[in-house]
Amino acid sequence: MQQRVHVSRGASGRSLGSRRGSGRQSAATGLNALLIGVVLGGTLFQLFAMPALLRAFGMHAAWFLVPIILLQPLHWGLIHEAIHSHLLPRRNAEEFWARLLSVTHWLPFDATRFCHLVHHRYSRHAYDRADQYDGHGAYAMAWLRYRTRLLGGAYLSVLVSPLIAFLPLARGIRLMSNAVPITEKGDIEVRRLFVSLVTDARKRRRTRREFAMTLALYAASAWAYGAWWPMLLATMYMRGLWHSVADNLAHHDVMLDEPERARNYGLPRLLGFLLMNHHLHLTHHRHPTAPWPRLARLNTTEEAVHSDNYFRAAFRQFGNPYPRIPYSRIAISRG
Repeated sequence: MQQRVHVSRGASGRSLGSRRGSGRQSAATGLNALLIGVVLGGTLFQLFAMPALLRAFGMHAAWFLVPIILLQPLHWGLIHEAIHSHLLPRRNAEEFWARLLSVTHWLPFDATRFCHLVHHRYSRHAYDRADQYDGHGAYAMAWLRYRTRLLGGAYLSVLVSPLIAFLPLARGIRLMSNAVPITEKGDIEVRRLFVSLVTDARKRRRTRREFAMTLALYAASAWAYGAWWPMLLATMYMRGLWHSVADNLAHHDVMLDEPERARNYGLPRLLGFLLMNHHLHLTHHRHPTAPWPRLARLNTTEEAVHSDNYFRAAFRQFGNPYPRIPYSRIAISRG
């Protein structure tokens, strides 16, 4: 049975989120604050310190980028904690740092939060099954689109998604409506929710403002890199590659009758820390209000089964992702 998530028209992103419980004041708060400093420090190093090192030491300085690349899952993980309202105990502080993390990661925070929480409610709906061939159009084109998505396309779509906030409202509504197919029970509600995101004037203003901040930040970085700008582009591509491969991993090839339509995967503890336990995605879907350090304990308590190694499952996405016969149209319960 899927986790019920409250969604209302015109609500703020926080009204979509999980309720704040008494467990907000947890040991995770101090660790999250430390990780925010590490991640933002690493990003600023990547954007503005690396150019000086590259000019001084040439390509040998590129080795400094290895730990920066390893910070990318942590960067997303902190944003994800804010989406579920347990990054920091104070709401204003959490909102500020979440938006700063999103600007430096080139993510539109309002849209990311909204889409992720709708995903929790409508996981593996028709709009949320990137790995499945729906039978429409040429199979070869679907095959190509999916692999393009895995090789960075998912993150590229995120980079350009704020542009919808700059379009005339009627055109934005039309684009969003066309993006959500009506094929199953609940799809009309999903489409209505996404249209409500486009029509929310406050979110449109915030998205435009934060997108402008992101462009200014990365333009300044490109200027600092000078002739070394391809290195900045390469590091951004590595971020996009990880983001795109990990985006649908926990739901890849998951049947609609599987618990929460998600899976857990196995990882050594250190790597699990770097992913902020995102490999325990089934447990997260069952307990979306649980801070990330608790997921490992909840997973042990429930004896949730690791279906496979996380990295093996990631590479398996590059196999044949589409069944020749589309999923059966299974009625979806909101309970």
